[in-house]
Amino acid sequence: MKFAAAVVLILLAFSSLFAQALDTKADEAKASASTNPHELTAQQLYEDANGYLGRRFQEFNKQKRAYDPKLEAQTKKEQQELAVKNAAILKARPSQNNDDTYYLGMLYHVAGNGDEALATMRTFLKKASDGVQAQSARNIVVLYAIKKGLTDEAKTAVDAYAHHQPQNPDDRYRMELLITDASWRAKDYPSMTAHAQRMLEAAKEFSKTAKDQAFRRDEMLLKSGALLAEAHVRTNQKSQAVKTLEELRRLSLDLPSGNLYKLATYRLATIDPEADLDTVFENRPAVDKNPLPELTVNEWIDRAPVKLSELRGKVVLLDFWAHWCGPCRITLPNLTNWHEKYKDKGLVILGVTRYFGHGNQRPMTPAQELVYLRDFKKRNGLPYGVLVEDGSVNDFNYGVNSIPMSFLIDRQGRLRYISPGASEEEIETLGTMIKKLVDE
Repeated sequence: MKFAAAVVLILLAFSSLFAQALDTKADEAKASASTNPHELTAQQLYEDANGYLGRRFQEFNKQKRAYDPKLEAQTKKEQQELAVKNAAILKARPSQNNDDTYYLGMLYHVAGNGDEALATMRTFLKKASDGVQAQSARNIVVLYAIKKGLTDEAKTAVDAYAHHQPQNPDDRYRMELLITDASWRAKDYPSMTAHAQRMLEAAKEFSKTAKDQAFRRDEMLLKSGALLAEAHVRTNQKSQAVKTLEELRRLSLDLPSGNLYKLATYRLATIDPEADLDTVFENRPAVDKNPLPELTVNEWIDRAPVKLSELRGKVVLLDFWAHWCGPCRITLPNLTNWHEKYKDKGLVILGVTRYFGHGNQRPMTPAQELVYLRDFKKRNGLPYGVLVEDGSVNDFNYGVNSIPMSFLIDRQGRLRYISPGASEEEIETLGTMIKKLVDE
């Protein structure tokens, strides 16, 4: 496995991780260009440098300047230079309290001076333990300790983070990822196992409140689960690796997330080709803790408007598709056959799609695409209802980032099966599951 690219992204993410660490009044945080920097507080010096990119990019947007990577690089360089200057001003002051030390460390961080940022935050943490500043300082320590190969110091910092408040699961996840990757590269697999487990715990905690960040949630869950499974494999605990990925697959049904299910299933099949991939759909809870998201619909085609909650007592198949999608078209005859075979036994099929801005290889407005969809449905003899969304809320709510993808819901409103593709095996299994639920 290659994790270098992922770690680079994490390191980049840290560059703006603390931009909103403190909840302060606007007049305290704002520093205008005309202000004498020697008159600014430590916090204002930091906010002046940290907010430089945002201010400049707002100016570029007002000027309607096109994106230019050279301009972006130059602006980032200017930000670092400003941070260096402000750090020098702050450091030169004859008397400093621990609050000043914190902002000095943050300025070094913005300036990209890892050695000084690490040394300064070490000094700050000698006098601080709880609070936003202390927890942010530990983030900085973990980042630069790992970059310097000081893994033990990073572990001590993240342990301290876990025992103090406030805590942010996203921050905890990032720190644990850095340590997990360092342990992987050092072939310290017991350490990798421990910190990947903590990564997964942080990702689960994040998922509880990340309803508007579904794909970020899935990325965190999958990456931590995959790393933990790999650590188990490396320590000759294949059964634990399988258990970890099975847990992710069960979680994908609870969320729901077709993307998480598909990727966790693929990873499980790689680790254990003989695994029974269908057992995850057995023994589902009698009542789902979280009802499935209602569908967002702008237009219905050949179907009276209906909510999922109004379809209790029916077996419902949500088929996410697009008119331009070749694999989707492969599944259409099967959907038609299932509709005709089981419609009188309680099966309801809903084709879930959205406007894509094109059709028949030409651009289309939503109104034109709706006409095209109606004609497409008629030409292909699709007898079930289709719903169209002007947006991507449904994809987001069901974790759909590839199509076709289908979600099979039983008469109690429980998600019982996810079909993430159009292979012959997938189509056959979906047909078997439909019959099973219809006969229940």
